[in-house]
Amino acid sequence: MSADPAIRQRPSMKVPEVAEFFDVDEETVRVWVRAGKLKARRNPGGRTLVFGRTYIEGLLTDEPNFAAQNENGPVLATATPDEP
Repeated sequence: MSADPAIRQRPSMKVPEVAEFFDVDEETVRVWVRAGKLKARRNPGGRTLVFGRTYIEGLLTDEPNFAAQNENGPVLATATPDEP
């Protein structure tokens, strides 16, 4: 992840940060969103994808409420965390 602690403390992540987190290309992150494998929302302008940091970081945990990671990317679990 980014070395800048200020970026790591923000409650949301953008596509480049998520791509770095999963060590994939930015377009891969966009493909995962279009395929429904990652949840994201658009900022008020509608152009930028925004991801909840807790959600993204939780994808790599073993908690049942988060998705699992496999060779095809994140796969949403049947139970997902509530979004604000």
